[in-house]
Amino acid sequence: MPAVLVALALALALGGCGGGGSGDSVRLGYLPNLTNAVAIVGVHQDVFGREMAPSRVRISRFATGTEAVAALLSGSLDASYMGMGPVITTLSRAPGTLRVLSGAGEAGAVLVVRRGAGIRTVADLRGRRVGFPGYGNTQDLALRWELRRAGLRGARDGEVRIVRVRNADLRTAFERGALDAALCPEPWGAMLVERGLAEVLLPADRILADGRYPTTVLVVNARFADEHPDEVARLLAAHRRAVAAARRPEAVAAAFRAIVGASAPPDAVIAEGVRANRVTTAVDPEGTARLVEAADDAGYLRDRVPLTTLLPGP
Repeated sequence: MPAVLVALALALALGGCGGGGSGDSVRLGYLPNLTNAVAIVGVHQDVFGREMAPSRVRISRFATGTEAVAALLSGSLDASYMGMGPVITTLSRAPGTLRVLSGAGEAGAVLVVRRGAGIRTVADLRGRRVGFPGYGNTQDLALRWELRRAGLRGARDGEVRIVRVRNADLRTAFERGALDAALCPEPWGAMLVERGLAEVLLPADRILADGRYPTTVLVVNARFADEHPDEVARLLAAHRRAVAAARRPEAVAAAFRAIVGASAPPDAVIAEGVRANRVTTAVDPEGTARLVEAADDAGYLRDRVPLTTLLPGP
């Protein structure tokens, strides 16, 4: 069973969608990568702390959206930035537990192929090993949608071997020839290209047809939103401030360097990753529908997810 489904089942078994905080503080999560540009800039510049007063903000960092979902459902987290993939899967199995407040980022991922592998089109991936970061995440769904568009059925029919590989392990996998391609968030793709290990097959603005799909959204525990509307309103106002700040590429690059520290890649690689990510408050309906379609085709969904539950309210 994919990790996102295991985490969801465990969180529901331990008490379902918890009530969240008391309202005098807001517990906010994020993932420390460039697709979470709005969050990392907001944290780095203390936008959330300033804009949400008098409420206190407690920031938590998660390695994956799966972990953030589990925290939201258990009631130990009130809101989080995460990919749309885990949100779709969660609302399929626990309707009404999460609410999408706003978009935060589009695109931000690329499909790269091993240099010298002779891969020129997505159809050339037949019989190849293609990596992705995690089951049910946004890159997983985007990869499956692109394979299907090229006439490949992927893991279900064995035409393409889809392999879960942590982003941090991509370099080793490409060096050893263990992967022929990967659909990964930036700056991981740019790092492989910079080292001469890969070349870009599909740039960020061509993934899921045109790159107009929600890579990152701001999600809130639905019960917390109902019980603490003033705090949610302040969170949305702080989010919009962070979006405005994150539209400056140099601000995103500085925040990413501060969060990653000594392991930060070269400036040119960070700049390429920043360019691949589109900061926005919108959630594109067509791109979202494609992700739902891919999740359903992969067998991740228990019930079909109405598109309206994945879009921010008025």
